[in-house]
Amino acid sequence: MTVSSSYKRDLRRRMQRWREFYERTDAGDLMTCVGWDRGCDLEGFLCRNFLDRGAEAMLGEGFIDGLIEGYVAEFRCNAPNLARFDDDCVPTALVYWGIGGIAAAMTGGEPFHDGTTSWLEPNLDWDRIAELRFDPNNKWVQFALHVNQALWRRWDEDFHVLPFLHRSPLDAANGIRGTALFEEMYTDPPAVHRLIDWCVDWQLQLEAFLHDNDDRPFPPGWGTAVWTTWLPDRAIFINGDPVGLISREMALEFEQPTTARLFAGTGGGFYHNHTIGLYQTDLVAKTPGTLIQFFVDDPRQPTAAEALLDMPELRETLLASSLETPIGLGVPVGRLDEVLDVARHGRFLLVLSDADESAGDAAIQELVSKVRGVSNLH
Repeated sequence: MTVSSSYKRDLRRRMQRWREFYERTDAGDLMTCVGWDRGCDLEGFLCRNFLDRGAEAMLGEGFIDGLIEGYVAEFRCNAPNLARFDDDCVPTALVYWGIGGIAAAMTGGEPFHDGTTSWLEPNLDWDRIAELRFDPNNKWVQFALHVNQALWRRWDEDFHVLPFLHRSPLDAANGIRGTALFEEMYTDPPAVHRLIDWCVDWQLQLEAFLHDNDDRPFPPGWGTAVWTTWLPDRAIFINGDPVGLISREMALEFEQPTTARLFAGTGGGFYHNHTIGLYQTDLVAKTPGTLIQFFVDDPRQPTAAEALLDMPELRETLLASSLETPIGLGVPVGRLDEVLDVARHGRFLLVLSDADESAGDAAIQELVSKVRGVSNLH
């Protein structure tokens, strides 16, 4: 099964809008997506299969190729759902099977799979950490490679692939050492620096390994993507959770420099932040190589939309930071008009996070058109 030529033309048009979004720096450049993900969720697909089939089968020689064949067929059946709105979503196959898979690829450990994610907390001591190396034969590194290869064998100009989901170097170090790392930032900063630097080295080696071995067929400029957000060639995703758990001084010492080095060695990065980290918005925006900073709303914290609308000091920070680096956030449909009045003074990806599909496609398309009517990008 293949997708239609009109689908491919529409996808390239969406990609071009994203290119313009990253190339420009004008207030009023707004992008929008209906929902967080209208594609076929590879993360969920892999996690379910790890639980149902077991890691031994999933890692068996040749098994993943047939499984990905089924995934791509399912994706193509679902392709019309992606194109049903004239928004900025692009189809993404995210090679990720839970956060435990990242730690396993870095340490060689065995993650626990529950069907929705995976977990692994090695809590390695410093002697064991000193022995860590990038191992291309690590079975989880090989699994990531085989998933990438299986996807690219079936690519037909109809989707994007994020080859691996990364944690920020500080977050990756936390995943290896455990929460003791945050105390050791004060008691043994040289050791923490060594581990964070090693994490960057490992991440760059992995990216080079995947790039050199997966026979990607796409032309230069095809790019990559995450959560329906298009990104330029060789760009990566990082989970930046720790930035919202530490002081600005600690972030400047332990977070920003290594993240910048990681972005410099790739194609830049999509920075995943949380609203608990709103106080670090401007610091993240100034991190060299950051392509977009995306906020996920946390319980018992103001949402990003509330910060933009109801908290004047944070509003000014968000607007100024968005002109440095675009910001993505979820927007309740009921407050879209208010958000647009403010967002037109900055650069934002507005995700219509609670659009009610039962209202019908025409009603939802009206919301997309409303954003288009305010945005410089059409």
